[in-house]
Amino acid sequence: MTFTSPVQALEYLREHPVDLVISDFRMPEMDGAAFLTEARKLQPNSARIIISAHADIEGIVRAINDAGIFRFVSKPWSDNDLKTAIVQDLAYRALLVENHQFANEVRRQHGIITKQQAELDRLELETPGITRVRWTDDGGVLLEE
Repeated sequence: MTFTSPVQALEYLREHPVDLVISDFRMPEMDGAAFLTEARKLQPNSARIIISAHADIEGIVRAINDAGIFRFVSKPWSDNDLKTAIVQDLAYRALLVENHQFANEVRRQHGIITKQQAELDRLELETPGITRVRWTDDGGVLLEE
């Protein structure tokens, strides 16, 4: 999926799990670091790459510290380098998810977390947001169509 608006992209991320988010640093409405920080909140287990032609050190530091980017790619990039970065970042992301699952299994075996909590964590990793309930102003449960 591609978007020209970071706000629309965030709306999409609220409802759809993704493995990778790539963003330009300079965008309308918000910069790439702010966008990827919000994307991280919605999809904490997705890989994040930021692309920029301008080495804005403050922005890149925010992208690293707040957005937890996996990689910075400078413009212009070679297609081969970008493809390699994507493959490496997705492989790294898969290892992080697998390690989290193994850690939960160890905690469950040691009685630190229940089997149910481990399963909830697994479901959340596979489909971010699936275990969250949205409430209406009057206390009802909001069901998405």
